[in-house]
Amino acid sequence: MEGKREGARRSEAFGRRYRLGGNRNYRYVYRRGKSYPSRNLVLIHLKGRDLKVGFSVSGKVGNAVTRNRIRRCLREDVRRLRAEMKCGKYVFIARTSIVDVPHEAVTRELRKLLQRAKLLKEDM
Repeated sequence: MEGKREGARRSEAFGRRYRLGGNRNYRYVYRRGKSYPSRNLVLIHLKGRDLKVGFSVSGKVGNAVTRNRIRRCLREDVRRLRAEMKCGKYVFIARTSIVDVPHEAVTRELRKLLQRAKLLKEDM
């Protein structure tokens, strides 16, 4: 019984195949991608065949615990929106002001940012 439940969870997980990868890929997206700023996030998008997502949270945002919490929240939000997102390479950059914002507000802002950039599929 446990094995079946784990299999269902894995399909929903934010797996390695959706991760942007190393520094080289981040630099490529930064250089070639289009930027969409908002109050607490910046999205950089580059068209592509596969969905690849990366997250950048600077040391200015806070200590390691804070940065990792923000990264986990962003990853969870993207995991939920993954089916609605168009293919391409995405980099989400957290601004320092994101520390004081509750997770629900960040989720709304992320969705609005993707809508404004027209990166959500219309048929959903």
